[in-house]
Amino acid sequence: MSGNSGELAVLRAALFRLSSTAALQLPSQVPAIASSLANCKALLSSPQISGPKSSTEASVAIHKYRTLLSTLLQDRTCQGRWAAIVLIKATTELGGWETLQKSLPWVRGLLGVLTKPDPPSSKKLCLIALTRIFTLTREYPTLTREITTPSLPTFIQSCLQIAASTPSLVQTVLDSFNQLLPRHPAMFRSYTKQLHQLLDPIVAPTPSNKLGKEQHSGAKSPTSSAIADSARRVYVQLPCCAPKQGSAQEWEGSLKNTISNAHQIADNVFRAVVEDWQPSSGGVPFNTNGHTLDDEVQQLEADSLALPPWSGIYAGGERLVGVLQLIKAYLSGPTPTAVNVPVGPFLDLLTRILSLNTPSSVGTKSFSHATKFNNQVSKEERENLWAILPHVHVAAIEVLLALLERCEDVTGADPALLDQLVWLFRSEKANVYVRTASYVAFSRLLSRSGAALPKSSIDTLGVIIRACCDDLLPQDLVSTATSQPPTDAKTNGAGHKQQSTTNADEFLKSGLASQDRIAGFDGLKHAAFNLLPILLGCIRPQYLSDSLRTRMDRTAILSRHEEAMLASVMNPPPSKRFGKPAASVLPLMARLFSDKAEVECLLRPRMPTITTGAKNTEDGLGEAETVEDVEDEEEEEGNGENEHFVGDELDTLLGSAAHTGDVVGDVKMADNDTVENDPDLQASALPDLPVQISTQDEDASEPTTVIRGSKRPQANDTATTPPPKKVKVGEPPIAETLTTFTTPSLVSATAPIIASIHAPKIGAEQDEVSEDDDDFGELVLGQDTDEESDL
Repeated sequence: MSGNSGELAVLRAALFRLSSTAALQLPSQVPAIASSLANCKALLSSPQISGPKSSTEASVAIHKYRTLLSTLLQDRTCQGRWAAIVLIKATTELGGWETLQKSLPWVRGLLGVLTKPDPPSSKKLCLIALTRIFTLTREYPTLTREITTPSLPTFIQSCLQIAASTPSLVQTVLDSFNQLLPRHPAMFRSYTKQLHQLLDPIVAPTPSNKLGKEQHSGAKSPTSSAIADSARRVYVQLPCCAPKQGSAQEWEGSLKNTISNAHQIADNVFRAVVEDWQPSSGGVPFNTNGHTLDDEVQQLEADSLALPPWSGIYAGGERLVGVLQLIKAYLSGPTPTAVNVPVGPFLDLLTRILSLNTPSSVGTKSFSHATKFNNQVSKEERENLWAILPHVHVAAIEVLLALLERCEDVTGADPALLDQLVWLFRSEKANVYVRTASYVAFSRLLSRSGAALPKSSIDTLGVIIRACCDDLLPQDLVSTATSQPPTDAKTNGAGHKQQSTTNADEFLKSGLASQDRIAGFDGLKHAAFNLLPILLGCIRPQYLSDSLRTRMDRTAILSRHEEAMLASVMNPPPSKRFGKPAASVLPLMARLFSDKAEVECLLRPRMPTITTGAKNTEDGLGEAETVEDVEDEEEEEGNGENEHFVGDELDTLLGSAAHTGDVVGDVKMADNDTVENDPDLQASALPDLPVQISTQDEDASEPTTVIRGSKRPQANDTATTPPPKKVKVGEPPIAETLTTFTTPSLVSATAPIIASIHAPKIGAEQDEVSEDDDDFGELVLGQDTDEESDL
C-alpha cells in the first residue's frame, strides 16, 4: 500500500507540473517529468478496477493523466505537441498491455502530427513513437488487429511522403521500415514499387558521378554512409514481401542478380588490365580487347538491379563498393524463413576481385611485370584504378567475413583464401584500411583452420606476423632503438669531409617522429591486438622460425598482452636441445599478471591424488585389486573389523622376503678383502645356483617370472651382504633388518612403512646417522648396479 501511495504521489506531481506549465515552456519540463514516470511503472501497468478508496484515486489520477496527454497532442502550438509525443512514448513503454489497449486515440493523433507543418524534430519523435507502439503490439494479436493493422498503411504513406520532401528524415524512415517490414510483410507488399524508387538511388550511391542529371537530383538524395547502410538493410528485406511460400526463392534470386551485377560493374572498372581470372562456371570471361572502348568508363544502360547510371572511374569504383556492401547485407541480414546460400558464386566473385592487386614499385620484381595492361586504356585511367582498388578490396574482405560468419562449417576454401589475402597484403600493406581488414580476416581464418594448415601456408605468413608486431610495439621504443646520428660522408676517398647544411628544425621533427605513427587508427591497433594471440595459439609452433616466435613473444611482453602471453605458454615452441625445454614467458607473465586466476592455475595446478598399483597380500606379491575387492574392503572398514598394527604387516612382508632368497638383487657387492677376512660374510654368501623369483609390476596385470641363471665362478668374488648396521640406543632393530633383506619386489611395498617409522627421527638424529654410516657402503635400491653382474 505504501508503494502505491508513493507512485500515486509522483503521478500527481507530474500532473500538477503539466497542468500548471505553459505550453511554450513544456519542452524544458518534459525531460524531468518523463524520468519521474519510471517510478510509476507498477501503477501505470496495473488494471484500473473499482474497489477501495486508494484504487479509485489511482484510477482517477491515471485517467486525468491520459486525458491531459490527449489534449496536449491536439494543442495548437508545436511545443505542446512535442511534449505530448515524448510523454506518450514513455508511457506506452512503461504501461504495458493496460496502456497499449487504450492507445488507439494516441496513434490517430500521432498520425495527424505527421501531416502537420511541424519541425523535423517533432516528426522524427513522432515516427519513433509510432514505430515503438507498433512493435509492442506485435506480442498481442488482439492489439495488432485493432491498432496496428488499420493504422500501418497510413503510416507507410506518410513516411514515403516525408522521405521525399524532408531529406533529413530519410534515415529515420528507413530505420522504422527496417523494424516493421519483417514483422508485417503483407502490409508493405503493395508499396514495393514506391520503396524501390526510394531505395535505388541511395543503396549504392555514386557521389563522384560525372552525369549532370544525377548530380542535380543527388542534392535531394542524401549520400551519407549511415543512410546507405539503412537503405541496404531495407533493400535485402524486400523479398519478404513476396506471396506466401515464395520469400525464400525471391531472396535467392535477388542475391544471384546482385552478384551478376557486381561482375558487370567489374567488367567496366577493370578494363585497364587483362584479367587472368577464369569463372568457375566454365564460361568465357569478359575481355575488353576485342571491343571498342569509350573514352570514359561509364554505364548508361539500366543494369539488372535498375540502379541509376554512372560515369567516371571513381563513380564506377563507388558503385562497385556499394554493390559489394549490398551483398554483405544479404549475408548478414536475417531472413524470415530458411534460405540456401550459394557459396560458389561468392568465392568466384571474391577470387576475381582479390586477384587484381595494386602494382608494387619497390624492388626489382614488380607486380606490374606480371600484369597485362590493355593498350586501349590511357595511363591516367590505369593510375586512377590503382587509387580506387584498395577501397574495393576492403569491401571484398568485408563480404568474405560475412560469408565466413554465415557459413561456419565451410572450411575447404580457407587455404586458398588465405593465400590470396597474403598476396594482397604484400602489395597493399601500406594502406591502413587494407591492413586492418586483413588482420580481421586472418584472425577469422586462422581461428577456423589454423591448426590444419600445412607448413607451406604458414611460411607465407611471415610478412603478416612482422607487420602485426610492428603495429603493436610502442613506437617510441622502436624509434629510439633504430635512430642513429647522421654520419658525414667522404668524397673521392680523400680524408676531407663533404660539407653539408643542417636544418635545425630537423631535430624537432625527429622528436615528433618518435611518436606513434598510427595513434589515430584505433581500429588497426584493435585488429592487430586480436590477431596476435591467434597467431600464437592457432598455428603449429614447429612451423614458425625462431626469429618470428621471438618477435611475437617480445611483442606480447612489451604490449602487456595477457591473452597473447597465455597463448604462448599454452602453445610452447619445440625444444631445440634434447631434454631441455624451450624458453617460456611464464615467469614474466607471473610477474605482470600475478592476480589473474589463469596464471594461478598454470603456476599451481591442483589435482586430486589418484592411487594406482598392485594390492599387497600375505605372500607379498598378490594379484591386482579389482572393483569388488575395493568395495569389500570399504565395507569391512565401515564395520571396524580390519583394524591392525603397522608392525604386523611389516613382519609379514619381511617373512615373505626371507623365503625368496633373493639378496643379490639389491645389496651392494662387498669388497673381496672383506669377504675373505670375515667368516660371517663367507657363511652368508649365496651359492651360485639358479633362483626363480615371481614379481609383479605396478602397471602389469599378471605376475612376471624372472630366472637368474648361474654365473661363471670368479675367484675371490662372491656376493655377500654388508656387515650389520650399528644399532643406536632408542632405534628399533627393524632398520637393520630392512637394510639386510630388501628385494626389488618389496621396495615399493615397504616404502610407505619405512617413511612412517623414520618420520619422527628427521632432524635431531639425522647427523648422527650419517656419521655412523661412514663405515658402510651405500644402500642401493632397485636393480643391480654391479658392473660384473651382467657377465
